[in-house]
Amino acid sequence: MSEGKTTEVMDKTKSEGKTTAAPEHSGSHVLVAIDKSKYCDDVLRWCASHLKGGATKITFIHAYEWNSAPVLPGPGFAATGGVVSANIVELNKHIRKHAIEEATKFMQDTAKKAKAMGFTPHELKLVNGSPTTTIKNAILDYTEKFTPDMLVCGSRGMGAMGRMFLGSVSDYLMHNCKCTVVVVKSPPAPKK
Repeated sequence: MSEGKTTEVMDKTKSEGKTTAAPEHSGSHVLVAIDKSKYCDDVLRWCASHLKGGATKITFIHAYEWNSAPVLPGPGFAATGGVVSANIVELNKHIRKHAIEEATKFMQDTAKKAKAMGFTPHELKLVNGSPTTTIKNAILDYTEKFTPDMLVCGSRGMGAMGRMFLGSVSDYLMHNCKCTVVVVKSPPAPKK
């Protein structure tokens, strides 16, 4: 991986069917889903202890999010000759560009943290997690297109009610990815 190089992946390819093969991570492609939660360090620690020297290719994937600026007519609103819509388009381009820059910096910082732990990702991939799709679908689409042997992701430990109302990314990936999915749980909090 060239230092500081992040590739954005936007393709959304869908394929049908399921496989049940559980390939070994040794000598294979391992996709590591990272996010800005406090659980990301747990995923990195797990990878440092289980993937060192074992995976031929380690790819970090991060689904960045951005929300487009809506055009909301209100008092004083006057659309003249497409000026407002052109400004909104430019504003949305700026918002998206900023989200990509922020996500790229996060990925580069996380790659440095991983290197300090003793392993280095070979690739950094950004996928668009909004506004047209969800984070879990963006990651699933990537796994379907690039077919890693294993996906490693974290768990926020929401419990059954949280998963029911909010939906769990790791739970969704575990049930829908064709590759092996490792869900890294955080160590339990110390008892007081």
